[in-house]
Amino acid sequence: MVTILLSIICGALAQSPAPANASSAPQPAASPDAAPRATPTVSPELPPIERGLSLPYPAYGSPQPQVIMTRRQANVPAVLTLDAATAIAIDRVPSLAAARAQVAVEDAALQLERTGLAPDLSIAADAKHSYTQGISDAQATASQAATGSSAGVGQSNTAEVSLAQLIFDGGQIRAKIDAARLTRDATLATYRRSAQTVAYDVATSYYAVLQDERTVAVDDQLLAQDVVSENLVRAKIRAGTQAGADLSTQLSITANARTTLVSAQGTLQNDRVAFATALGLDADIDVLPQDDAQGFQTESPALNLPAYPGALNIAYAERPDLDQARLTLRSSEASLRAARRGLSPSLSLAADKALGSTSPGGGAYLNSGSVALDLSIPVYDQGVTRANVASSRAEVAVSTADAATTQLTIQQDVRQALIAIVSDRSTLDSSRAAYASGIEALRSTQGQYRAGVSTLPALIQAQATLASAATNIVNAIYTLRLAQSNLRYALGTILQ
Repeated sequence: MVTILLSIICGALAQSPAPANASSAPQPAASPDAAPRATPTVSPELPPIERGLSLPYPAYGSPQPQVIMTRRQANVPAVLTLDAATAIAIDRVPSLAAARAQVAVEDAALQLERTGLAPDLSIAADAKHSYTQGISDAQATASQAATGSSAGVGQSNTAEVSLAQLIFDGGQIRAKIDAARLTRDATLATYRRSAQTVAYDVATSYYAVLQDERTVAVDDQLLAQDVVSENLVRAKIRAGTQAGADLSTQLSITANARTTLVSAQGTLQNDRVAFATALGLDADIDVLPQDDAQGFQTESPALNLPAYPGALNIAYAERPDLDQARLTLRSSEASLRAARRGLSPSLSLAADKALGSTSPGGGAYLNSGSVALDLSIPVYDQGVTRANVASSRAEVAVSTADAATTQLTIQQDVRQALIAIVSDRSTLDSSRAAYASGIEALRSTQGQYRAGVSTLPALIQAQATLASAATNIVNAIYTLRLAQSNLRYALGTILQ
């Protein structure tokens, strides 16, 4: 473990002539000339994430708190684990609500196709009253005597029950039902993959915010070290052992560090907005991810990765998009079977039973009924069946190609995800070593520079090396964490 730099630097500065205004430490302010907020501390442990969150935005310049004002959302904790964030997103993201609705649409389409095999039962009733004007008195008397009703007035009443049932259609309706059922199942698989995509998007935003928070904290720490180096140069100038022009170089480095810090703050604020909306929350909701990669600063996680063939078998079994592609292919094949039966004969049964009046007064009811078998043999349909078959055959070819493409995509996803984890783990190991070396190099160079045995260019180089190493280790930590989520997404197990 490298010792804390501050005690060494402060001891070195204590032996140098103090600046005129050294009686009070610089305070944080909106001015670009203001010093950092916290006492600079450098060690192999990265600065706490809270350090970046405690800074005003922007840290230098004119603070604009009204721009980043947030509010709390009921039933949503301010700090979320990845699992909790994913659960909120699954429940709230509108695209998943649309996907669930689409499953309901396809299920309704399936129920509609099934009605083709069900009997059609109907009941009809009719009551008709009629009147004829212009009849003579003699005719009226004769009519009344014959029918017992008023002249020119008639009444008829009927009731009928009808039943129709398809007996045989060559299997066309059953093929359509199969196609609709498979389409419904494919839509459900699409929803499941959409849910996994939402989970991966949440993980991406989750680790982006954590990386941003850590980057801001590191940039603030690096700025503090630049100020330490700047004070060393000032001390050397006061001692007459350093040219005054050299201060301008170090001041430029400090100014650039402030610019880098403010830029990192802007990235953090933007990614916090993206994180909230990825959860289906309003953009101004106050919600932050909980850091689950703190241990990566000192120790890399064990990999325990499966071999590629085993990982691929897992993906083939778990990936919903492969299920969707295969189900879509089977649905296309069922639609082709239905199209080929377009000229099949059909046989149906029809029966009806009726009760109706037979007298002008609406009485004298009699029963009637019929039973019929209807056989229809299509001979020529203007080429409709032929066109439907050609279209369905093309759909099968498209679905076959899509299934093959999905399988290749899965192979690529799995293999690249495995490679990425191995590479990112190695990068983290080397970044951790580089960060520790950078801290030691800066400590040593600052001490040598104070003693007059090192130069300003060497000091600047040590600062740049540490800045690069600090950025690299932050990126490596959260890149590896996201790579682990990416592997689960590639395997189709991210929600398990």
